Amino acid sequence: MTKEDEILDFLEARMFAPILNSSTTSERLKKATRGLRLRLKQRDAQKMIQYFWNTVIDANAKHANYGRMLQNEGITNFEEVVNDFRVKFKEL
Repeated sequence: MTKEDEILDFLEARMFAPILNSSTTSERLKKATRGLRLRLKQRDAQKMIQYFWNTVIDANAKHANYGRMLQNEGITNFEEVVNDFRVKFKEL
């Protein structure tokens, strides 16, 4: 399994699928999640991680609307996923 596949599998299981399969998640967040998944697939592992941090984690960044959407919708396991992502992919 490539590092890219490992990153996508992690995010699919821990973030994307729960959001996309939720009956309470807004269509706006679901659309953004599908877009984020698509954009990540277009990058190598290092750029995936960089894009994830810039788009999802840095909620203060001008372009980090996705991270703010997660916070606004009250995605409760967001912090846990971020911490696990940091530990699992820190070597890249």
